[in-house]
Amino acid sequence: MKLKRSAQFVRLSCSALLLTGLAIPSLSVPTLPAMAGQPLTIAQAQQRMRIAVLDFDFASTGITTAGWGYWGDVGPAKGVSDLLTNKLVEGGSYSVIERSKVAAILAEQNLAQAGRIDPATAAQIGRILGVDAVVVGSVTRFNLQEGGTGGSILGIGGNSRRHSAEVQLTARLVNTTTAEILATAQGTGEAKQGGGGFSIGGLVTFGNDNNNTDGLLSKAAEDAVSQISTSLSAESARLSALPASLPSIEAIVADVAGNEVIINKGSQDGFRTGMTLSIERVVREVKDPATGAVLRTVTSPIGRIELTEVDPGSCVGRIVNGTGFRVGDRAVAAQ
Repeated sequence: MKLKRSAQFVRLSCSALLLTGLAIPSLSVPTLPAMAGQPLTIAQAQQRMRIAVLDFDFASTGITTAGWGYWGDVGPAKGVSDLLTNKLVEGGSYSVIERSKVAAILAEQNLAQAGRIDPATAAQIGRILGVDAVVVGSVTRFNLQEGGTGGSILGIGGNSRRHSAEVQLTARLVNTTTAEILATAQGTGEAKQGGGGFSIGGLVTFGNDNNNTDGLLSKAAEDAVSQISTSLSAESARLSALPASLPSIEAIVADVAGNEVIINKGSQDGFRTGMTLSIERVVREVKDPATGAVLRTVTSPIGRIELTEVDPGSCVGRIVNGTGFRVGDRAVAAQ
């Protein structure tokens, strides 16, 4: 009987604690924030700006043959671009396009060996890739220096050599719709290494004089790229909060089938999946009385579509509102 009373007392005590709310904080605190945090994480992932890293310009920089070993066939310019792509992916502030897709577009547009790419061309490439912005940059310094001291007695002597590498980079983030430069960044990396050796008559050298010069350049480049990545990542929140840039070009309705409308412009003109377009019909043309040239067209909106599929030269949209769409109607990006 005493055991039963004890069990009943425990049950009654627990019930009293629950009724008074004393146990509620320990039950709800670890559960509710975790549940609330899941939608926030998804929303943040959806708001990330889509970017692509183009090949850095390397044309204005002199380089010794020692600089090519680490980068293999791709060369330092593409090697730096690959490093920056990886760093930005690791940072998680942007949604970054795979470098192989960038290389394919550059080859297709005959820009793989063109060297410096201006903002307008970069924006065009970005529109083809379907991204919001592109990173273009320059390797402004990529140097390896060697110095040393030594002495000998009767042809027998020692020496000490020092190697230092320095890499400087600049980068710009370019809006693909407007070709506006949204942000800039700079990075500088340095690395040093020393070694000594011993020679007899200048013919045979013993010691650790075989400095890893490729490793020095790669270390300096990684440090410079890390600074660029940090600077651009720090700008991501500000850039994501900016109003979306809309393409100023007008498209024409090419086909209407059921609830789908196809227009004759695509990603290379700045159109993106999810954009809303106003479908408008020309109701009047204003002409120059002297020349007969059309000065202005007056349109009337008849409905809206939301883009669901986008390729470089065309878009497919579903009708959101309105009726009577037909081939030849204008399509204009709307807020």
